[in-house]
Amino acid sequence: MRHRSQNGSGLDRLPLVVACAALAAFALLTAQVLEGGASAWDRTLFRYLYNGDSDWLDRGTPGQSDPVLNAAAPVFRVLADSRGLLLLVAAILVVLIVLRRGRAAAFFTVAVALTAAVPGLKQLVGRPSPFPQPHDPSFPSGHATLSMSIAACVVVFVRPGRWRWLAAALGAVLVLAVGIAVIADSGHWPSDVLAGWCLALAWVAVLYAVAGPWLESSAGRERAISAPHSHAPV
Repeated sequence: MRHRSQNGSGLDRLPLVVACAALAAFALLTAQVLEGGASAWDRTLFRYLYNGDSDWLDRGTPGQSDPVLNAAAPVFRVLADSRGLLLLVAAILVVLIVLRRGRAAAFFTVAVALTAAVPGLKQLVGRPSPFPQPHDPSFPSGHATLSMSIAACVVVFVRPGRWRWLAAALGAVLVLAVGIAVIADSGHWPSDVLAGWCLALAWVAVLYAVAGPWLESSAGRERAISAPHSHAPV
């Protein structure tokens, strides 16, 4: 912790920088949606990724014919099912509790709880999904929000080094796969997904800016307790 305070002043500010950038991106996406609905890039990506037919803006939009995306359709259906993400949340909580990482478990619970606010945000923005169904707004994506919350927390929990890079890579795969899945199978606009990512990243960054020292002091104490055993003379 002393090394962090002496040499990491820039790193100490990084969570707030990330939070501000992510919130600014979320605000820009929200303003764009409120002003003009689906933009050109939204429509182009949706047309390419969506695996089916949908009527939006009074025009038929045939699904893409990419063989790779079509072959991945069963996987997309699994990833677009919220039960899979909830099971992953439960599994991570169990692992943290078994490892006696109580503070990390509390941090993770508060982080993923953001998803509970997404339905209210959807109603507030009121953006129709590509399937124009009543009372079914789509901005931001709850799946995207939850997947990014999970990935960002795992990166926070893993110690710096190659394991953190591995956690970041696996988290990026999860976030990207879920994002593509909800567009391909559920008919979210791509900007719904991007907004969910920004919202979750900002929330986890704010939490870490506030509770990071509290979280790291617990992890440091656990390493100090285990250190004598790992370096005991033989």
